[in-house]
Amino acid sequence: MIDYLLRQKERISRSLDEYLRVELRELFESHPFGTDAATRLYDFSSRGKMIRGALVYLGAELYGYQGSDKPTTRLAAVMELLQSFLLIHDDIMDGDTLRRGAPSVFAQYERLGIDRSLAEPRHFGEAMGICAGDVAIFLATGLVAHDDVPVALERRLLRLISTEIARVGLAQMSDVYHGVYPEQVAESEIIDLYRYKTGRYTFSLPLMCGATISAAPERDIETLGRIGEGLGVVFQIKDDYIGLFGQTAAIGKKVGSDVAADKKTLYRTYLFERASASDRDHLATVFGASEPSPEDIAFVTRCMHLYRVVDDVENVLQNYADETRQSIRNDIPDMPENGREMLEQLLEYNLNREA
Repeated sequence: MIDYLLRQKERISRSLDEYLRVELRELFESHPFGTDAATRLYDFSSRGKMIRGALVYLGAELYGYQGSDKPTTRLAAVMELLQSFLLIHDDIMDGDTLRRGAPSVFAQYERLGIDRSLAEPRHFGEAMGICAGDVAIFLATGLVAHDDVPVALERRLLRLISTEIARVGLAQMSDVYHGVYPEQVAESEIIDLYRYKTGRYTFSLPLMCGATISAAPERDIETLGRIGEGLGVVFQIKDDYIGLFGQTAAIGKKVGSDVAADKKTLYRTYLFERASASDRDHLATVFGASEPSPEDIAFVTRCMHLYRVVDDVENVLQNYADETRQSIRNDIPDMPENGREMLEQLLEYNLNREA
């Protein structure tokens, strides 16, 4: 699966480069910040794994797509521009200054403000980041509405994409609320957040778009959407683990950033339910702290093991993986066997990834 993702990333990167630097050159060169924005968007997008774009190809290949490479490649680029839009805005909301091993986009503009002695450089950076994210989502829309795509297919894709990205926005509202909500959040609400903030747009959407290009049966497209939800829940639970126990250099953002943002993850929920009163009081000072120290994060991770949180969240992860595996094997009877194998490999990648 890693080799497959890397091959598709190369194709998507070339497509994005051509789109941003060649096709839209006149647009960007017509504005003082145009070339700057295009460069930052390309650099930011190309540092990612481009999983979402790669899954467009996979969704199309599941149903033997034989058409032109242009629609799939452009749609893959759409997924990556949407991902950049969401991450740029997400970093602003969470105050994350590091993303993909480099300063986040708003932090880059904040640095520009400082270097040029602009008033309120932090506000300048955040405002410019919002604008850059907006540019990315409208560029993505323009890529869908292209001459290479028949009008009827274009409309289906635009409806699908707009619905799923709206779901992300609504889920993000819940995530923001949970970050300042002082009480525990129900496990079912956390799983729903994983499903709609991560699962559907990361896995369901690109798989469904690829299958739509291949004229797959509607029932199969809907089933791929449900499989994508399962893949996404597994991916996000694993992501929460990596965010606590990984290394900053490997994951490209600060370890413990979810602790600083007081993200209501399964790990946090289980921990606060089980910790002793004294440990819970200490934990309450760490979660939501603007700059938790390495010692604070070490205390959190020790407690995660002490109260068997890691083991029990791992059980939840495995249960979702088992359900998703069974769905891959049984719920789309006409899927070619090699397609089923690719989806299972994707599930295993989600389970075993380290960054």
